[in-house]
Parts: sequence; structure tokens; C-alpha cells
Amino acid sequence: MTYFDIHQSLRLPTRPRLLCQTALVSLATALPAYAQDDVIDLVPIVVENELAYSGEIDGYLALATETGVKSGVPLAEVPQSISVVTSTELESRAPRQVEDSIAYVPGVLPSTWGMDNRFDQFAIRGFDMGSSSLYRDGLPQKVLNFSGFTTDPYMIERVDVLRGPAGVLYGSNDAGGMVNLVTKRPVFGRLAEGKIGYDSNGSALVGFDWSDVINEQGTIAARVTGMVRDGETEVDNSADDRGFLAAGLTWAPTDSTSLTILGHIQKDSLTPLIFAPINGEDINSTWGSLPDGYNLKQSTYNHFDTEQETLGWEFTHSFAPNLTFNQSVRYAHQTTDYAQLDYSSADASGLKYYAFVNDEDAETFGIDNHLKWTNSFAGAENTLTVGLDHQTSRYDVTQYIDYTMYTVPYSNLSLDFAVTDPALGSRKRTEYGETGIYLQDHLDMGNGTKVTMGLRHSRFDNTIDDLIAGTQSSQKNDATTGMIGVTHEFANGLTPYLSYTEGFTQNIGKTLSGDVLDPSESTQWEAGMRFQPSADLMLSAAVFDLRKTNVKEYDTRDATWSSFTQTGEVRSRGLELEARGRLNEAVEGVFSYSYLDSKVSKSSDTTLVGNHNSMAPPHQVALWFDYDAENFVRGLSVGAGVRYVSAFYATQSNGRKTAGYALADLSLKYEMPEMTVNLDVNNLFDKDYEGLCYDSYGCTKGQGRVISLSLSREF
Repeated sequence: MTYFDIHQSLRLPTRPRLLCQTALVSLATALPAYAQDDVIDLVPIVVENELAYSGEIDGYLALATETGVKSGVPLAEVPQSISVVTSTELESRAPRQVEDSIAYVPGVLPSTWGMDNRFDQFAIRGFDMGSSSLYRDGLPQKVLNFSGFTTDPYMIERVDVLRGPAGVLYGSNDAGGMVNLVTKRPVFGRLAEGKIGYDSNGSALVGFDWSDVINEQGTIAARVTGMVRDGETEVDNSADDRGFLAAGLTWAPTDSTSLTILGHIQKDSLTPLIFAPINGEDINSTWGSLPDGYNLKQSTYNHFDTEQETLGWEFTHSFAPNLTFNQSVRYAHQTTDYAQLDYSSADASGLKYYAFVNDEDAETFGIDNHLKWTNSFAGAENTLTVGLDHQTSRYDVTQYIDYTMYTVPYSNLSLDFAVTDPALGSRKRTEYGETGIYLQDHLDMGNGTKVTMGLRHSRFDNTIDDLIAGTQSSQKNDATTGMIGVTHEFANGLTPYLSYTEGFTQNIGKTLSGDVLDPSESTQWEAGMRFQPSADLMLSAAVFDLRKTNVKEYDTRDATWSSFTQTGEVRSRGLELEARGRLNEAVEGVFSYSYLDSKVSKSSDTTLVGNHNSMAPPHQVALWFDYDAENFVRGLSVGAGVRYVSAFYATQSNGRKTAGYALADLSLKYEMPEMTVNLDVNNLFDKDYEGLCYDSYGCTKGQGRVISLSLSREF
């Protein structure tokens, strides 16, 4: 891949780019008159390729991606469902967490655990996988125990959501798909913004984003982005504090070589997840009842404090116009200090709570090397990508827990009491390593037909050390996955596609006979259609059959509950519709609809067969639009959205439904000559709803109304 194909971080904003092009034409016209008399030194001008894989996007439609086809192709050529949340949408909707940024994407159930800002969690196509499917800049950024390596939306410029198995390009990954965050990169053109904000929960923030060329030759650009937030959520005794500083440096000495270094430091103080029982369901009416708002109560003992650092780079070099080497590297480290007085159960005497403390130290390392070779083959253009990637992770967890119970009587429902630190429970170190070799071929037949094929073989191992007992358990596995897909673009802009994809995840444990568990496997058949009635609008539809097999289940023949079987299978079928882009000069946005039929098709527990899979709502609808109200009020634009999620089960036992809900969001932006004012309202009508309800246990609360006001200025 050439430097221009990949590093669209060099992309100039629209207005400076047009000015550059106009100036270049004018200068070219004038040059003959001066050519014989003067020598004119010009700053190198970066040529922009129409395929943008990173950088600011003007509008709601990104026309290209590297997430589904690593060599980089137009979005319509990816033979699998993929949605891109652009910088324009991120700016308009102002998401508070990454999980909020994908709330309008079809097939995605955001905030699966309700109001929980410890890390991002979501389900895709009926599989709860937020903790295991996040990537940043193509490298894994998965949750390790409670270490989430959280990324703030202000630090990213786009989000790619690939739905369905993605084993060929990304290795171990669950069935539903993956989410790739693209970090803000330096731009070769001045960018400077400052902002301040305040919200209805009492959180105040200050942020800035700056980038520019920093040498006379115009070959080095830098970017620094930072934010400090101090405040709380609607939960009592809560914290919603964050401070981060992200920096990037791009060196592009020639049009065939570039190096971008990216790093950041971040410190958070956040609020743990809160479960609370429900009157009449988890609490017998003869015992007592909870007052309104009890699900927003927590102990002052609770805290979730983290510190993280990341450092990495992206390097590309073209040996020839048709031969390019790319390398991505990132190291990340996080420490986590987590304590909670956690709800356990309820009986006639009151609510039962127990305390735990987790001290964690986690680190990850990822590297991806791939070579792209483009050549002609039988009259067609063939792009072959061959890669080798490697990832390691290590997390040390010291947990203090002794299950001492605290009883809170119904006559005095207060959590304002002293909590004694529990005794040491365990101290373990877990290490994971995975190495994969992969290839992906994208064949352009020249008649509108494109064929994409891929194959990977991975070896991976997991080691768990009990640092107290001095024992160790280890497990090694390997997996081979493939994919094939075909797209065909008709002259009228209609592009149907058909694909088959595979994925895998490791299962830790052994069978009753002592055999190591095999990886779970996922396979998907998908057929879809994309249509572009204009350059700024894309309509998409997809139907799919997705299956996850070798699902790990407890072996009920083992009285110690330490052995497993792999007879489980989950099947998800569905329909997804999406419209994304601009309708006219004044209106742009996104619409999505998802129908999902996700069930347990096989299980060692026969009572589960035929039940609905967990966190798989049958229907979801979302609509967000931006309206340019310039004709009514100069500088005003209005954004509004509505999301509907139908009722769903939290467990495969189907013992309890989480009620469906509909939420509305609003965004107002007023641009003045010197400043921009943004008013954002999430959950406009303050809908009281549950994010998740567990069988015979309790529920988590969904996010209430949050009103945010911010002022920003470009310098």
C-alpha cells in the first residue's frame, strides 16, 4: 500500500485543501513568465488520494476502509457488513463513551450492562462481546480482567464496525464482529481548537486539539490532544474524572516512506457497575420494599481508579509502485485500583452485600507486519496482502475477598456504614500469546466483479500462575480460518455481495477426561446489497446466518464444577438495513434497523435448547439526522435522534426479560465568527429504563438525561 493510500492523516481540511489546489493552479500558470529569471522554492504539497482510511471526513459517509480488506478498498467492495462512524458524526452526537458512538449502528446493542463507565461494553448480532472485540488502529485493545484500556471519544476520529467473524485479519475474536477505533493523527495543515464544557451531573471539562507542520521542509507534522474532566454521574458518591494527553508525530521524507508515532497517558477515576433488586420481583412484598432511586445508591467504599500509558508507531515504505510494506506496533500498560461493596442477594432480613478489592497490573503488546503486492493476473488487477502478526498480554490480579456479608435491613436502607477491607483471596498472573500468519487476496476482474479471499493459521497459548500456591496451568491451541466473498457493481450503482467468513476464540479449561478444550469456532454466510444513489449517500441491506460452535459449558457430571463440555451451539439469523449520508443540502444522518433471531441450537443442558440467546433483542431501530438551519438562523444546526430496543433476555435460561425502551437525543450547534456553542442532551425525555435484568437477581439502571453545554474555538 502506498503512503498516500494509508496515511490520510496528511489530509488537509476541505477549505485549506481547496485553497492549496487553487493556489497551485495559479502558480503553475504564472511559472513560465518567471522561469528564466527566478528560482522559486516550494514547500512540498501532499497529494490526496480519494480513499480516506483515517482523518477528518466531511459528512456521514466514509467511502473507504482498511478494516474489512486490509489492502484498503472502497466500502462497497467489502463483502461483509461494515459501518463507519465518521468524525462528523462523532462531533455532532458528542458521545460520552466509545459504546455511545456506535449506538446508531445496525446490529449493535450498546451499553449492555447499563450505566457502567468502567470500560466499553456492547453486543453485536446477539453476542455480548464488548470486552473482547475492541481494536485500536488495527491492533487488539481488549479488556484484561477489569483492565479496560479505555479510549476517550475525543481521542479518536472514526470508528469502523465490522459485523460477523473476522478471524482471518484479526485472529482470536468472538462471533459477532469487531470494532476498530482510529486514533487522531497529525495533519499537514494547521489545526487548533480549544473547548470547555459543563453538564447537568456537575462534570466540567477543558480540552484542546492542535496539529501543524513543524519543520521548514514540510516533512514533519505533530499533533497534541488533551482533556481534563472533573465531575460525577447521577449515581450518589460517584466519580467521572479523566485526564489524558495524546501526542503524535508523522515524518514523511518522501512520497514512498512515512512513520507516525502515537502515544498517550491517561488517568481515570470512574464509577463501578451497580446492580439493585426490583420490588415485587427480587424482593417479596412481605419483606419490604426499596424507595425510588435506590438503584442510584452506592457505598463510599466504591472506587474504580486507573492509570494507563500507550506507545506505538505505524510505518510504511513502498519498495516499488506495486510493492509496499506496512508495520503497526503498540505497547500499552494499565494499573487498576478497584474496590466495591457489591450486591449479593435479598431475603426477609434485608439486602446482602459483600466487599472485594482488585489490584491489577496489565500490559499488552501487538505488532502487525504485512506486505501488499499489486499485479496483473489474467487481465485482472490482483492485490495480495501477506502478513504476520503477534500479540501478547499479561495481567497480575491480587484480589481481596472473603465473602463477609453485610445486611442492610429494609427499615434502614442506607449504605453509609464502615466497610472492612476483606482478607486476601487470590493472587494470579495470566499470560496470553498469539502468533498468526495470514494472506488476503483482492481480485478486481475489471467488469465490476471483485473477489476477496483470505486464510490464516494461528497458534496461541495461555498460562495461569497461582502466585500464592506456586502452581501453574497452561494450554496451547491452534486454529485455521478462512473467508471468501464476491461483490459486483452494476452501472446503476447497485452492488450485491455474498460471503462466507470464519472466526475463533480460545476456551480455557479441560474436559472431565482431562483433554484440553478446543477453540470455539464461528462461521457466517451473508448476502447483502449496497446502493449509492449519489456520491454522498449509501443504502445497505444484509441477511446472515451466523453460528458459534464448540461453545464451552460446565459438565454437570463433575461435582466440583471444574470440568467442561463443548456441545453448545448458538445460531443467529437476521436482517440489517442502513442508510448513511446526505439526503440534500440541508439534511444528513443515519438510519438503521435490525431484526435478530438468535437461539441456543445445541447444549448439554437440554432445557436451554430453543431458548433465545442472551443480549439479543429481536428488533432495533435508530434514526439520527443533522439539519442545517442556516435559512432560519445563521450559524444554527440541529441534530436529533431516536433509538428503540425491543425486550431481550440477559441469560440463556430466559428466566427474565429486560423491558424494551425508546430513547431520544438532541444536539444544537450555533456557530459564531469567533466561537461555537454546542448543547447536547442524551435521553431527552429522561426515560427511566433498565440496561439489563438478571434472573432472580436484579437490574442495572440505564443512563438518565444528561444535558451538556460546551464552547469551542478554533485558533
